[in-house]
Amino acid sequence: MRTLVATTGATDAAAAPSLRPEHMERIAAAAAEVLSANTRRAYATAWRAWVAWCAAEGVEPMPAQPILVAAYLAEREHGSRGAPSPAVHPGVRRVLRGIARRQASEGRTPQQAAALTTEALAAIRATAHRPRTGPGGRTESAERARRRGDMDVAIVTVMRDAMLRRSEAAALTWSDVECLPDGTGRLTVRRSKADQAGVGAELFLGQDATAALERIRPESPAPKSPVFGGLGGRAIADRIRKAARAAGLEGEFSGHSPRIGMARDLAASGASTTALMMAGRWHSERMPALYARGELAGRGPVARYYGDA
Repeated sequence: MRTLVATTGATDAAAAPSLRPEHMERIAAAAAEVLSANTRRAYATAWRAWVAWCAAEGVEPMPAQPILVAAYLAEREHGSRGAPSPAVHPGVRRVLRGIARRQASEGRTPQQAAALTTEALAAIRATAHRPRTGPGGRTESAERARRRGDMDVAIVTVMRDAMLRRSEAAALTWSDVECLPDGTGRLTVRRSKADQAGVGAELFLGQDATAALERIRPESPAPKSPVFGGLGGRAIADRIRKAARAAGLEGEFSGHSPRIGMARDLAASGASTTALMMAGRWHSERMPALYARGELAGRGPVARYYGDA
């Protein structure tokens, strides 16, 4: 009950017991929908770890005391569950800053996925249809390599143009794809991690991405059939990783690589961080600025000064 009241923002906890159980269940279910399924799973895992640590220390997990959270954070991460976050406490914040500084001094900086830039895309397109040899030593047939290559090219090209998250790519159906007479296309993303209300977005696809989709489109696809053959987010990321490796590209490629690569290419072409934020459907300029910091630095005031000199 205490968690539910905190989650819904209610201030009169005494009024909660007058509600019937079915009302409480509906409120809890509605409140849970604010978070994506992946986020809820991550919170549940973090909560179990926190409870286990508290049990071993002989302390109560709720309400979380700032000094206990500070001790816990010295070993592992903590996720809150409904109650006001103790991470805002000055002592806890100091511990977090100390951990971040120690990791930076040891060279353990956050790792960013490799960018799937225009050059990387060209390398993947040039090698995607070459037969590959599997772990068992068996080499693909030419026909199988063609079908797999067509799918790989469609995945990386579409995800770059639309700056899709891997979960968004996995959720696409053929009813979300529109091919226009000029050879370009439009893609409808109906819901995503950053759009839990389901407002949706209509995104542009260039001619290459649209043609790549046409090559993998079944003859008469059911409107709700998945565009990428029912691949989940992890499988899509794995295909990107393998396609990059087969193309001889260096770096850790993942499901984030198409978004990062397009952000960098757009920044290099002159797009502002605000434009990048809108194109990638980020809520702030922080992530696109991080992804494209090298390109943005090349257009900064110092670069302009030397360019004008």
